[in-house]
Amino acid sequence: MEVPPYLMNERYDDRYFDVVNAIEEAKHVFFQGSGFMEIFSATGPGRKEFRIGETGFGAGRLLIALLDFLDDCGTTDMSISYNSVELHPVTSERMASILEGFRPKVGPLIDQLVQAYDRLELPGPGWRRIVFNRPFGVLTLNLWIGEALEMVRTLTVPCDAWFLDGHGPKKNPSIWRPELLLSIGEKTVSGGTCATYTVAGAVRRGLVAAGFSVEQCTGFGGKKSVLKGVKLPAQASE
Repeated sequence: MEVPPYLMNERYDDRYFDVVNAIEEAKHVFFQGSGFMEIFSATGPGRKEFRIGETGFGAGRLLIALLDFLDDCGTTDMSISYNSVELHPVTSERMASILEGFRPKVGPLIDQLVQAYDRLELPGPGWRRIVFNRPFGVLTLNLWIGEALEMVRTLTVPCDAWFLDGHGPKKNPSIWRPELLLSIGEKTVSGGTCATYTVAGAVRRGLVAAGFSVEQCTGFGGKKSVLKGVKLPAQASE
């Protein structure tokens, strides 16, 4: 299937995502099959905060998928910190074009994101913030404009889950380099999860070195398998 030009990231000569069922694909890989929901459910009524890290914000497709997923979960009273990074931020117009194919299912969420994103001061590095008030509670997008390792190192509290969603190792090797994966491991709670589309051996080895127990899981659509990881206790990962 030919990829529409607006879905191609020219810097990496790679598409932002598959054009078929990309929202459902994200839910399968990052939420349903990664162990993310087991941790999320285990927070219980007494815990209000949940922290997520993402490498590769792009046009916000994964964030849109998460908001839609949580809206349908029947969960309430959650406060989610969603920490993401983008080295080359798109314009709000480009974001709207990239996400347009999902409008029949998640149109109001796209509008909410694009309108809030359009008000951000994007030039220059550092954090930007957007707050989403949703039926499940509040999600705060903390978007770092800059390099991924810089973003991870600024986090003062470890994340409960990581969505490793940058372009693949062949197209964007810097976002999979061992130094970054080690830092992600350091900023993950014991028992926390990570998930990614790629099953490249270098990524698997990098995640193991970062303290994760890693396994292949069933993929989605034309993707045969994907990776998920669980952060081992410190003594078990040494």
